[in-house]
Amino acid sequence: MRQNRGFSLVELLIVVAIIGIVAAIAIPSLLTSRMAANEASATQSCRTIGSAEAAFAASNSQQYTNLTTLVSGNFLDARFSGTGGINGYGYASGDVLGTTLDGAPPSAFGFIATPSGSMGRFLYGIAPDQTVRYQGAVSGESLPSGVTAGDPIGKTN
Repeated sequence: MRQNRGFSLVELLIVVAIIGIVAAIAIPSLLTSRMAANEASATQSCRTIGSAEAAFAASNSQQYTNLTTLVSGNFLDARFSGTGGINGYGYASGDVLGTTLDGAPPSAFGFIATPSGSMGRFLYGIAPDQTVRYQGAVSGESLPSGVTAGDPIGKTN
């Protein structure tokens, strides 16, 4: 008599169903964690740009400049001026809400971090006051409760 070894179809279907349930629970959490990591990277990158501007100004008669010059002068990594950006965020010059210190170089600067696709929920900005601020939310999202555009990151109510 021959012994059948292996799994029945019902056992295999149960295992596949369990794997599907675990994946349905884990994937949304993973995507939310990735988005939060991208946003943390964007705020840190804004601080990096602010530090690079301060370093440039210290060696250039207190005059600020643009991203292209910061990259070519080795004050910033080349990814800041590339089209791909860093961790789902692109960086460009812009007026930073919540401050009157920003503007065009050489007397001031303002940079905005904008997410590409669904890589982040918020836009961030930095100006000469070296404070990273919320600039807005991507479509379909809203700023955290109690926060308006132009408020600093970490504002307490």
